[in-house]
Amino acid sequence: MSDYVMSLADPKATLETVGGKGASLARLATAGLPVPGGFHVTTGAYRQFVEANALQPRILAALEPVDASQPATLETASEAICQLFMQADVPTPIADAITRAYGDLSNHTITTTKGRKSTNQPIAVAVRSSATAEDLPDASFAGQQETYLNISGTEAVLEAVKRCWASLWTARAIGYRAHQNIDPDSVALAVVVQRLVHAETAGILFTANPMNGRRDEMVINAAWGLGEAIVGGQVTPDTLIADKATGQIKQVQVADKTVMTVRTAQGTVEQPVEESRRKERVLDDVLAADLAQLGRRIEAHYGAPQDIEWCRDGAQLFIVQSRPITTLFPLPAPLPASEDGLRLYLCVNVVLQGITEPLTPMGLEMFRLGYAGMIDDLSGKVSDAYPAWVKTAAGRMYIDLTDLLHNSSFGKRLAERLASKDPVAIRALLQVYQANAGELHTRQKIKLPLAAFSKVIPNMLGPAIYSFFAPRAARQKLQTMGDAWLAPLEQRARQLTNSADRLCFVEEAARKLFWTAFYEVAYCSSGLRGVELVPVLVKKWLGTDTLAQPVLQALPHNPTTEMGQELLRIARTLQIEGSAPTPDHPAVQEFLKRFGHRAVREIDTGLPRWYEDPTYVLEMLTVYLAQDNLEAKLEGFRAAQMEAEAAIPRIVAAVRQRKGSLSAWLIGHLLRCLREVGGMREQPKFDMIRCYALFRRVLFEVGHDLVMQGRLDRADDVFYVTFADIREGGELRLRAAEAHAEYAREVKRVAVPRIMTSTGECFYGAPAIASQDENALVGAPVSPGEYEGVARIVDTPIGAHLERGEILVTHSTDPSWTPLFLNAGAVIMETGGPISHGAIVAREYGIPAVAGVSEATTRLHTGQRLRVNGETGEIACLE
Repeated sequence: MSDYVMSLADPKATLETVGGKGASLARLATAGLPVPGGFHVTTGAYRQFVEANALQPRILAALEPVDASQPATLETASEAICQLFMQADVPTPIADAITRAYGDLSNHTITTTKGRKSTNQPIAVAVRSSATAEDLPDASFAGQQETYLNISGTEAVLEAVKRCWASLWTARAIGYRAHQNIDPDSVALAVVVQRLVHAETAGILFTANPMNGRRDEMVINAAWGLGEAIVGGQVTPDTLIADKATGQIKQVQVADKTVMTVRTAQGTVEQPVEESRRKERVLDDVLAADLAQLGRRIEAHYGAPQDIEWCRDGAQLFIVQSRPITTLFPLPAPLPASEDGLRLYLCVNVVLQGITEPLTPMGLEMFRLGYAGMIDDLSGKVSDAYPAWVKTAAGRMYIDLTDLLHNSSFGKRLAERLASKDPVAIRALLQVYQANAGELHTRQKIKLPLAAFSKVIPNMLGPAIYSFFAPRAARQKLQTMGDAWLAPLEQRARQLTNSADRLCFVEEAARKLFWTAFYEVAYCSSGLRGVELVPVLVKKWLGTDTLAQPVLQALPHNPTTEMGQELLRIARTLQIEGSAPTPDHPAVQEFLKRFGHRAVREIDTGLPRWYEDPTYVLEMLTVYLAQDNLEAKLEGFRAAQMEAEAAIPRIVAAVRQRKGSLSAWLIGHLLRCLREVGGMREQPKFDMIRCYALFRRVLFEVGHDLVMQGRLDRADDVFYVTFADIREGGELRLRAAEAHAEYAREVKRVAVPRIMTSTGECFYGAPAIASQDENALVGAPVSPGEYEGVARIVDTPIGAHLERGEILVTHSTDPSWTPLFLNAGAVIMETGGPISHGAIVAREYGIPAVAGVSEATTRLHTGQRLRVNGETGEIACLE
């Protein structure tokens, strides 16, 4: 039509020319879907309007004082910009183009009692904003700009277009773009003008269930009148859940629909629904099935689940908008074959590693290779393929547990082990399994191949037996294993001369990494069993486990708690010297030599180590330097160790008196195992992270080679591509940039499902444990004691400042959080169990801790006074 106006179905309509909503409608119309006719007012018209009235400098000036965290500043800027728009004139060429397009839309044929005739009477239209930053795969911008309904007449249409342009700068739109880091100088707005459907009913169709994530269900919302009452939240609509494949209605919830949006001569208005229709079902099964069929067509056209606005005039259904559902957690990939049936997936990041954040692409590679190496040893074969039961979703690692759960023996043992890591996860897993048992299929029975019996099991069983009968010797053996394992790898790494050899080296070593770590675990297995059994046996034999609690604290030989103690000693040295912490201070340098391979979220090879960036170490030292009780803290840990040693003969004597000599010998031996090797639980991971640091150095060399070849811009971009990407050859910049952007988005995601199904159903936790106190939260008690203090919500240890005695409340922890525990009065975690990292460190420092507290970081707030009971798992909110 012109540079300023395009027909609705113009194939040249793109995001840049007609905005997100307009591009979507153009695509639907071009595909032959029932979209009301109309036209686009292009982004070129908006830009010309802004330029002709010299608005852009004044817009940017109005935005300068804006602080996205201060709503008042958003409102002030929005009001100023809106006044600028309404006072400005629409340039004549734009006004003429809109006038002609609206005239063409009004010039239509109608049928009367005397036959068919053409008319040029102004028709009612919907005038709708369509921004260039809108309806995007990762940001819907739903409701950020304005829509005007039942607009009739050229002047009214021009006025509505100008109001739509101004709505690009509503307070909510300005704030939303700031949150999404979208440059305000880069956005523009198009406008969609469409015939207004005389809608009897309207609503929203989700082609996947947004409430639980299921991709095999559709959800239909329906109400009387136009759809604005639903979109604006003024009415509770009927809700229908349909089977996506068949359109069959599975569930109907008829709401009491008190109001509806209707047309008037002046526009639209809300009015009460007739009493007889308030609780009447809006859509019958036939219309719902027709709508579901349209939904399937639209989803297939876009290749992703859609949020679709629809309306109905008589028997005719119309589609007035379709955009991606941005709130769905991605499906674990690769997807199973249809014959595999329903599958259950467990999140490795959250349940097994205690982190909610994603892994970088190279971090995922290390895990996949580790799992692949385990399968190689079990099967006796070497495969280039990653295990079929390893999945990824949103940068997180998931494993398929379906076949294991079908085997009652494996399933029971798996449940027991998971319960000690994350009791909330196992409750959720068992609930999902029981609810869906009929749909779960197993590929085959779990059978251990001969290689497992001839190689793996002896290598695990021998050290475990050795650990029980000779715990001190087992500890000494374990303390040398890491160096013996790492030294030849270090030597080989120094001899590598090209990228191909470096990649092969990392791949080969990473395949052996998990098994080597498991062999190390076997040497401390008696200590782990002691941690679990001692409290149980003491309580069973003596009626209370109070005597056992001191023995579980301040376990020696734990590299993670030793790291925290070393930071305290350095801080004390700096206090005496009157020095500030610096990277080149000799004490800091010594610390980095021993612990510099560690990092925040250290299981991810793609993230910097402390020896690369010691900022976090220096931050923690600065926090400690501000305190005057460092010597007392160091002495407190030594005193706890002495108390633990003194408790052992008391426990043995009490058991001998109650249960006899044999039981006394058993508890005494378990206590010795616990104290000798219980603290070594962290050693296998400590050594594994040393290897990851080596792999990172080698991969950095690969990155430098790729920069020299012109395939990457920066050496550390190598951690945002995969082995396959590198070996395929060619340009890697775009792939790395996309992975960087995806990682940055996913780091912001807070809610990560512990359990998922292959249909996309997500389970973030299990129902909370009931408490008699309605103001209390209950989780799993993992470290005894009771403490009253003020909460502090902490999302990441980087930059965190925990005042002495505050209650640390967080999603989860890994070893990098350990320095914060030294200041904490108590710890509350959303994930974890008795043998998770946070639980062990809390016990060793003698502070109460509760894990598995659903939504603790959102239900509690910083500054709130709490009482934490680490023996009952109850958290009382005192204010």
